[in-house]
Amino acid sequence: MKRSGTAACIILQVLLAAEIIHTVLNDSHASMQHVPPRELRESHGIFYQPQNRDAALTPGQWDAIWKHTRDAGFDRVMVQWTRYGEDDLGGNTGWLAQALASAEQHGLKLVLGLTQDPEYYATLPDNPHFSSYWYQQMAEAIRQQRRLQDEWSLHPVGWYLSLELDDWLFRDKSVRHELLEQLASTAEALDGELHLSMFTGGFLSPALYAEWADTLAHNGWHVWWQDGHGTHGLSPQVRDTYEQALTCDIGIIREAFKVVSAEDEDFRAEPATPQTEPDSCHPQAVFSLRYMSWADTLR
Repeated sequence: MKRSGTAACIILQVLLAAEIIHTVLNDSHASMQHVPPRELRESHGIFYQPQNRDAALTPGQWDAIWKHTRDAGFDRVMVQWTRYGEDDLGGNTGWLAQALASAEQHGLKLVLGLTQDPEYYATLPDNPHFSSYWYQQMAEAIRQQRRLQDEWSLHPVGWYLSLELDDWLFRDKSVRHELLEQLASTAEALDGELHLSMFTGGFLSPALYAEWADTLAHNGWHVWWQDGHGTHGLSPQVRDTYEQALTCDIGIIREAFKVVSAEDEDFRAEPATPQTEPDSCHPQAVFSLRYMSWADTLR
């Protein structure tokens, strides 16, 4: 989910949650009104999107965040990215590396995001140059995995492609074909369990979109679909149609926020109840740690 800057008003997918659990926090001043429902907490984890302002948190604050995250039932943290353009977020001895080491110490597994190009959403619509641009981005993702493996003292259980896919940027069949070939090659070059996420603006039919997601999933990637409840870009009925078309192999990122900013403003959102499916056959995850009640020091 994106991210920062002006692109956020178009595609940011932020996940929050809203169920009260009184047993997680001992601090009587901490509100628990945004704890996700149990069926989400007992699935695949919670996303965390690093921002440079998070460097101000103390080790004790990080310890408290990870303790409460684990106590709430999450088993892993899916980190959006570990490099944003030229910003390495402190590198192998910096604030992010130390914060994530603390998460592991609290028993949380890590799926580490790789690299995010700040100009991704401005560059990608240039279809004639897609092949060379995507090749450069995949090469950088491979380099970042090597950096993380060689230099960071972490033990990730998987890796996340920070560049998200949607059916407007990839509405052209030839671009989707090129994407598929390059992702298959990238999967061979990267080590371990690989994840990516995608969302829809309604530019491909539900059937074609689901077919696309399946094709990606059969080429070495665990595919996650952002359910779109946060930005309200599609009507509930249309969103449901897309979700129902997905096979059970596709994971669902449950968004639980409400956008309160205007389209021409910096992105702002408030917590909202996620649309949950207790009997869903899909893996499920939550976005985002930043909006959980026990992580209010991140806001």
